[in-house]
Amino acid sequence: MLSVAKQPLTCSFCRKPQSAVQKLIASPSESVRAYICDECIAVCTSIVQEDAAQKAPVIEEGHPLLDHPLASDVFSALELWIKLQSLGQDPTAEIAAVHSLVSQMLLE
Repeated sequence: MLSVAKQPLTCSFCRKPQSAVQKLIASPSESVRAYICDECIAVCTSIVQEDAAQKAPVIEEGHPLLDHPLASDVFSALELWIKLQSLGQDPTAEIAAVHSLVSQMLLE
């Protein structure tokens, strides 16, 4: 019986071998094993921190579009769009509805 030489473990992101990094962490799944090194974790952490620092602009209370009679319809259409998309369904009709409602709001 032939023995298969073990391949050195590498980071699934940057492909550095285990010997070139301080720490290589394995995924919890044994069926499809993935690895990430401490350097890639540091890069990912910095990206997440930068995204958290860039908060969405706050809409002031009393904004005319929030007070618009169609605002609740827009939010309902957005909610349905997100639900369908998260379920893997086609949200094309909801996207069109949001576009139409917002266009109406802006033209009034």
